[in-house]
Amino acid sequence: MKHSLILVALNQEQISKAKEANGNRKQITHALICGPFGQIFGTEKQCMKYYSAWIEVFPLLFDKGIETDSHEISDYKSTFDLVNKLIAAHDPLESTNDTLMQGRRNQKEKKSIYSWLFG
Repeated sequence: MKHSLILVALNQEQISKAKEANGNRKQITHALICGPFGQIFGTEKQCMKYYSAWIEVFPLLFDKGIETDSHEISDYKSTFDLVNKLIAAHDPLESTNDTLMQGRRNQKEKKSIYSWLFG
């Protein structure tokens, strides 16, 4: 099941809650919600960097990216080691996908060989 990668421009109340959970000295204006895997909080530049990369790097986890300024956030603590969690979730899907694609390639090759032999 694929999820949406959501980039959220936080309102003042959300910024206060995120700073309380992650440290008042942090510069927080945005959040990146990564489905059930977790979230990160930071500046627009920080979150946009991951948003742009992860939609491409983890295509089997995220089917689309959404940018919004209104999203309900239940947990304001940044997820520790989020990228490793995403890798751990994506790699098994990738190997399964590679196996399926290899099987399809083999079927096409066999069909081509039979066509060649029996024309």
